[in-house]
Amino acid sequence: MLALIDVTFNFTTLGDKAQQLVRAEWDEEERLLAKGQFIGIWRKANGMGTMFIVDLPNNEAVGNQVRAMPLYPYFTNVVVTPLISHPNFPQFARAPKTHEKPDSKPKPDSNLFLCDVRIEYLRAGDRFKELVQAEWRESETMLAKYQLVGIWRRANALGTFVLWNLPDADAVAATLRGMPLYPCFTKVDVIPLAMHPNFPQFARPAETHEKPAA
Repeated sequence: MLALIDVTFNFTTLGDKAQQLVRAEWDEEERLLAKGQFIGIWRKANGMGTMFIVDLPNNEAVGNQVRAMPLYPYFTNVVVTPLISHPNFPQFARAPKTHEKPDSKPKPDSNLFLCDVRIEYLRAGDRFKELVQAEWRESETMLAKYQLVGIWRRANALGTFVLWNLPDADAVAATLRGMPLYPCFTKVDVIPLAMHPNFPQFARPAETHEKPAA
């Protein structure tokens, strides 16, 4: 199962152990990546934690993994949201095969915004299929413009998480209002994110659209 893990903690509370603990945390994340279980990770722009996506067998495994993180004793809050692959963008649910080491490539632009969009599809009425297809085309356009970094469905089918690379909050708001399904949105939370210093590849917009299997 895919799970988005939203972790809050304050780096300033790590004290003299900060460098050791952060390095151990990165080692654990690299281990998950090597096992094909690490989908992405980003820093919160306010510096108060991270958000990452893992692919593990079940809820128990997700809970065990959270507790196994070296920084776990310093977590002040953890929120786990089950996800599923987006049907039109399966590539974002698949772990990368390699770790792009920091400084091995020019760093990507880090104007990242994770939008947690709740959707009431019944509002679309008879236009449901038309609007969904139009929404997918809009996301494909953003991918072609190197603005789409990732997209996933909530496992309860009541919304979508989408990660965009856009200049600022005003551009995010304008883009949201321009989405075909916007009249069906019931709530939108926008979380500013930043590139994780050890995993710059997850801040890099997708370059190609892997079409879903027919």
